[in-house]
Amino acid sequence: MSLDAVIKRILDRGRSEADAVIDAAKKDMEKSLQLARENGQQDISHMIAEAQRAAEKLRLQESARAELEARKVVLGSQKEVLDSVRAEVLGRLADRGTKAAILQTLLDSHRADWRSGKVFCNAEDRDPVSDVVGSKFGGTIECAGGIVIESDDGTIKIDLRFETILQDIWEDSVKELADILWPTR
Repeated sequence: MSLDAVIKRILDRGRSEADAVIDAAKKDMEKSLQLARENGQQDISHMIAEAQRAAEKLRLQESARAELEARKVVLGSQKEVLDSVRAEVLGRLADRGTKAAILQTLLDSHRADWRSGKVFCNAEDRDPVSDVVGSKFGGTIECAGGIVIESDDGTIKIDLRFETILQDIWEDSVKELADILWPTR
């Protein structure tokens, strides 16, 4: 065999081996690319699912926040209505025609208490109250109406001011009043 033929054979074998290596590298590269595409697609699907979960969570939070804010507005409005009703009731109690009868009832039902103490009322009711209690009149206080009876030694006070009586009644019946005004379904 001639030298040229040996060189040609070595070159052909070298090319053949190089082609085989290149083909194997191309196949490995294709497998790697396919695997990368599949992993990339899985990553994209996972990211989309995560983004959808995050968006749903945010939507629920915003919905809950809006619902809470709406409830605050409703409760604020309801409180304003109840405060208005309470002020109206207190105003009607303080009306001269109503007040005289209520004062007389309070004084009559607590006669034993004020006979051993002093009676206080607002300045507007001074004359009618002092006419009934006489020397047991203790002076005037700030209130819409009613009386406060204090024992002679000052240790006991009976608070019969309209504000206090209304507060006691209010606390006992505000839920019932709210249910009447805003029935739940």
